[in-house]
Amino acid sequence: MKKWKKIVSICMACAMLSGTAATFAESVDTNEAVTEAVADGVQEETMTTVSLEGQLTLEDLSALNGGEERVFSHNGHVTFVAGTCTDSPVTNEEEAAAVVASMMSLIGADAGMEFIPWRTIADPLGNNYYIFQQMYENTTVSGGAVKVITDAQGNMIALTSSVEAEMPEVTSGTGITAQEAEQIVAERELETTGLAPEILGQYTDTVILPSFITFDINSEDVSSRFVWIVYSRNSSANVTKGTDLPYLAHYVTMSGEYLYNMPAIAPDDEASRSGYDSSYVFEFMEPVDYTGYVDLSDGSEKEITVTVMRDKRTGMYYLGNIERRIVVAQCYDFLYDEGKIVLESSPDNMEWDQVGLLSLYNYCRAWDYYNEIGWKGGDGLETPIIILNNFCDDHYNEVNNACYVGKVYGMQAFLASKINDFSQCLDIIAHEFTHCVTHSVMTYNSYMNDFGAINEAMSDIQGKNCEMMAGDVEPTNWVLGCNSKTPARNMEDPHRFQQPEYTWDLYYKPKVETPTAVNDHGGVHTNSSLLNRVSSMLIAEGNMTFDEARTFWFMADCAMVPGTDYAQLAELLPWVLKTAGMQQYEETLAKAIGETRLGEETMPETINEDRALLTLHLPDTEAFDGQNWMMMLTSIKVDQMISRIRTLASQFNNEDYSALPESVRRFIEENQRRREEERQKFEEDPVGTTVTSLLGFMDEMLSGEGVQKSAADDEEMKAMLKDLLTWIGSELREVFFNSYGIAGQDGSTVNMIVRPGRSVPILQHATVIEGSDKPDQVVMAAYIHGKWYDLMVSDIVEAQKKEIPVENLDISSVSDQIIRDILGENLENIPEIRSLDDFLDLFTVNIKGGETLEISSEGLDKIVIPEPTPAEDKPFGTITPGAKSRPKTDETEALTEAETQAEELNDAA
Repeated sequence: MKKWKKIVSICMACAMLSGTAATFAESVDTNEAVTEAVADGVQEETMTTVSLEGQLTLEDLSALNGGEERVFSHNGHVTFVAGTCTDSPVTNEEEAAAVVASMMSLIGADAGMEFIPWRTIADPLGNNYYIFQQMYENTTVSGGAVKVITDAQGNMIALTSSVEAEMPEVTSGTGITAQEAEQIVAERELETTGLAPEILGQYTDTVILPSFITFDINSEDVSSRFVWIVYSRNSSANVTKGTDLPYLAHYVTMSGEYLYNMPAIAPDDEASRSGYDSSYVFEFMEPVDYTGYVDLSDGSEKEITVTVMRDKRTGMYYLGNIERRIVVAQCYDFLYDEGKIVLESSPDNMEWDQVGLLSLYNYCRAWDYYNEIGWKGGDGLETPIIILNNFCDDHYNEVNNACYVGKVYGMQAFLASKINDFSQCLDIIAHEFTHCVTHSVMTYNSYMNDFGAINEAMSDIQGKNCEMMAGDVEPTNWVLGCNSKTPARNMEDPHRFQQPEYTWDLYYKPKVETPTAVNDHGGVHTNSSLLNRVSSMLIAEGNMTFDEARTFWFMADCAMVPGTDYAQLAELLPWVLKTAGMQQYEETLAKAIGETRLGEETMPETINEDRALLTLHLPDTEAFDGQNWMMMLTSIKVDQMISRIRTLASQFNNEDYSALPESVRRFIEENQRRREEERQKFEEDPVGTTVTSLLGFMDEMLSGEGVQKSAADDEEMKAMLKDLLTWIGSELREVFFNSYGIAGQDGSTVNMIVRPGRSVPILQHATVIEGSDKPDQVVMAAYIHGKWYDLMVSDIVEAQKKEIPVENLDISSVSDQIIRDILGENLENIPEIRSLDDFLDLFTVNIKGGETLEISSEGLDKIVIPEPTPAEDKPFGTITPGAKSRPKTDETEALTEAETQAEELNDAA
């Protein structure tokens, strides 16, 4: 049985992450929780293996469910049964395993497959979810799992399944060795980064990847799914690469083909497997309250009360909560110094690091949010939580992000940074907390395409719901991170943050075959808006309560399996609603699923008149083999823009300001009124008016009223400018459309739903020099007169490479030179420009509504990506201290010594 523990814990330790400084939705799906789940009493005799005897048929399922059609299939295999698969009660793991055994042929299992109990969880209604992990040839099948669901009385009510039916013929004894796989990784990393990687050979192991992950579209050999996982230190763990974590998990096929890598928090939670007890940090501690003030990013201050810890032996105070088993510690020491825990401390409980204090405050609130429905901690097992403050890489370089990073050294770990203001946003904190929840109810989650988008949406939904229930925002505020300077998404109006409202809407990102940071792993932070919108509609239109929403989405999380995509979720959600006893929302849910078009993956045959489909087939050349290209598109409705400008100019000329925001309109009208009154007074009495104005001004300044009035005016001006910028933004959105399409959807095609109009397509490929934030391998191509041209050949580009100030260039010849450099010998083929339309025809593509337009790929075969710059060893940064909180004290205690003496003198007098 020890072998099983090792296989499951190591093979499931792969972390799948996509993150940037602009997005806070980075979850790392490590699955070290498998270790504890298997260790908690799994026995070999409970394994479920294929048997040809006693197999149920579809007719049997129909009979068991009273003749109702309650079975859903995908590719000929049952993925969801909205009812029972047995006429006997299911009250324990063994009885649930018997159900799985009877369903083997229907769910697609075959000889050699095994299912081991992974974990049993319960929802707030008492329903039980018996979770089984698929194994094959002693190897974990990443996407294979079955959940047997029963009610509190043991009556089976559902089965969800995502079984990998076709297994590789290659076994662990065939193909390259672990040492050869490690050598391939070492050579590849040396070639691409210029640095010899630190390979962690003790963790190299095999795993079977899900069938939906395809690496070679020209190959039908599924054996490539049986791969080696090789771990190394991450040489570029910084935010510029979107890889914030200290390790990389590399995938190498048995034939020796390097596939790709994903960032990982740790190759294995070795400490927890060896019995490491992280609860020692709570020993000898007692709870003590702290009340103080912290500064918020909007300039205001907030009073918060947090229960911290006091060491009874030394009297030292620490940022931590004993009841919830949450502590705040330094990131670098824990991640890069073998789990060393350096707690945030204070000798007198008077002031604390504000980011650490706010993080503890909000993670405690997220903990309570789930505890109220019976889920203890992030993983439901009351595992201690560690908040790693001062998020940094292994060179002390600070990282601008926030994320859940998995179970490390026996603790569920989260990261917090003082570079951003995410710690003050409960929805962001609860978002990260929910990543831990989702991770803990799934055997595996492929952080790509629908699977990653659903993962992100679950965190968005529960994060925003938690914030609304706490009263931190208005119940109609659907903006994620609304209390931050950098809000991320709008669940009710996705277009505001360039997200789709429905499948194959504007901004929709089709599935990719190879996930990369450039393609956002298939739009996990973009397509999450589909489920977000379902959630907002249930509350805003269906009047579902926040408490009901918490239970509903938690039950959906519990019921999902690794293969649950949007299509299966469209079938699963109505069942969850009925099981939760919330049938009053069925109509709203059906409407939401219909409007978002969940599961309608096929590209539409017809396009609406207000949309168009833009297609580009990339050439089969080395430059386009890396899947790191994106097509940026800016569309301009030229006629509408000119018409709008003329209309506004005419209105303003006639002193008609009705198109402007009310606050701006009032300001203009008030100024006009004042000027008219002052003009009339001055004409009647020039001298008296002037003297009165001067005396009034002096009186205001001497009394202090002028300062107060100026401050009030300043606030009013800020509010007005905000309204004006919002109005300008809305006007621009009507005229301009910006989006990007990701390459590699089928290995060679970019498909984008766009708005009609004059459009400027730009292709971009960019990386950074490993170990730095300097751009490297930058290639941009523009579509000019039906052909692609490399933009990285002009004098300006050369000047940037040589760091020559642009002002030292001969500006008069630069634009002419750029055109000549780009077009080269084709310059003579460019038509003469005589009008605006001629100019637009040259540099834009005119996309008409309702059409499918394929852009020519001519010229792309000449694009060459420059060799990567050899990486230099990163310099070590420094972690600067953050701002401190201010304690709340009584007025007498807050007085300074001088103020106290002054009061005493006054009393004596």
